[in-house]
Amino acid sequence: MRKKKNKGFTLVELIVIIVILAILSALLIPTLLGYIDAARTRKYIGNAKNCLDAAQAMFSQQYGLNGDVPVGTPVVSGTLYMGIKHNADVDITGSQFASDIIQLAGISPDTEADKVPYCFMVAVGSNAAPEGHTYTVTEADKYTIYYAFYKETADSEEWYYYNGEWTTTNPRPNGVNSNKYFMNDYNIIKPGFPHEGLRLQYYLISNHTGMNFDKLWTWMRNMK
Repeated sequence: MRKKKNKGFTLVELIVIIVILAILSALLIPTLLGYIDAARTRKYIGNAKNCLDAAQAMFSQQYGLNGDVPVGTPVVSGTLYMGIKHNADVDITGSQFASDIIQLAGISPDTEADKVPYCFMVAVGSNAAPEGHTYTVTEADKYTIYYAFYKETADSEEWYYYNGEWTTTNPRPNGVNSNKYFMNDYNIIKPGFPHEGLRLQYYLISNHTGMNFDKLWTWMRNMK
């Protein structure tokens, strides 16, 4: 009895298989990449929320330990930066307080290869103001976070916390003066938003951009 010869694929069959695989790849790869991007986004926004919760817990604790905070005095001590319309912004990067926030958020320690978070900043209520101006804040305002900026890595998307939620929409783009944005050039919450008229005081907690406050503000305002 003669054995049947093993028949291979014909050229036409191979071409058909290749075409089918190409079509499947064209359909599946974008979907797969979409899942990867969505997973990465969930991770980043999760870290942003953890950092915000950790910062709020630390600020509340700090205020509780210090008691009443005098007018214009930061809840957390650091290097006062009296720039950007004379607001008392504070750079606490590298401090134990800032390190405790990142650790409490459960984010892995920074490494030279991947410094995380690339930039993290929060703002609480403050009545520090240019001469001749006053702004009313409650004691709770001085340690309540009303705004935050978070960027996980140098290449990741920017996230902003304001009006009680996280968004990728810049609340104060450069050169735009409209009430639909969250704050004005004096860091005062605009009418139409909760806590309107409240002035904000910023604390820079993590900064691996290589920029100081001056350049940071320009960089952030130019984001879309």
